[in-house]
Amino acid sequence: MRYQFFIIVTLLIAAVFLAGCTEEDHSPIAETLSAEPPLPGQALVLVGDVTGAGLAGGTIDTIDITVALVPGARPVDMEKISIIYADTIKTETLIPVEGYWGNPPQGCWGILNVVDPVGDQNNRIEDKEQFVIRLNPRAFLPAKRMVVIVVRAPAVATPLTIRRFAPAEIAAQGNILTPP
Repeated sequence: MRYQFFIIVTLLIAAVFLAGCTEEDHSPIAETLSAEPPLPGQALVLVGDVTGAGLAGGTIDTIDITVALVPGARPVDMEKISIIYADTIKTETLIPVEGYWGNPPQGCWGILNVVDPVGDQNNRIEDKEQFVIRLNPRAFLPAKRMVVIVVRAPAVATPLTIRRFAPAEIAAQGNILTPP
């Protein structure tokens, strides 16, 4: 089981590196977006920090991410995305909460809110909108462990792949997961 996880993570990392080596894109990126430039063919980008909440001195139970469209990308229907959570113990595909909005139970993800909404509330991420998404995997994330989160949008060649490490000391709220 452990070897299967390492093979999956290795293949994900290799795919991301290979996708990034096929074409150079020097288009400017808004400063509010991630410090990590999007890869060619990517529609979603991470905005701000990846944060977690859980048990002080224990594990991280939920992880919050904020995503936005890559400048110039077409709107993405959030009802059709898939989210994969992988740590050194387990890989799982998270399912959306009913209606896609709300605090998710274990094994699920949900949209918490939209920053700078465009028009009426809907499940499409459009230009300048940012969706705050909460992940609640079945596996708890202990201190210093790496996690890989893959957000795949439909009909998009390159998924958003987020790699982060849990902090050495876990607090109940506000744990910032750091890049490798």
